[in-house]
Amino acid sequence: MSHPIIKMLSWKTRLLSEEEIIQILAAIANINLNEFMLKDIINFLPEKISNDKRKRRSISSFLETLVEIGYLKKPSERKWSKVTSSLSHFLSPLLLELSELERKPIKKEEEKRVIKFS
Repeated sequence: MSHPIIKMLSWKTRLLSEEEIIQILAAIANINLNEFMLKDIINFLPEKISNDKRKRRSISSFLETLVEIGYLKKPSERKWSKVTSSLSHFLSPLLLELSELERKPIKKEEEKRVIKFS
């Protein structure tokens, strides 16, 4: 059974399997550089992924998705950096915030009636 967050991340990358996304996230987590390039991630991945040009382009697109959600930032055209040490650390506060939002009572707006006198 796949993890729901991995499943959602895979929606943006058709060429990467959920297992490959997990491997990419693990590679990012293992990088100890302030800024890293695609080649730094590729060094952590199996040859099946690293030798495939289409998959490398998909990894680049996946990194852009991680920038969009705020886990990574992009200081330059070919470099990325982590906002937090891992995706789980990044998501934890967001999940807690979502949980708080879901607990708020629903406020129904009362229907306002306007009566006109001529």
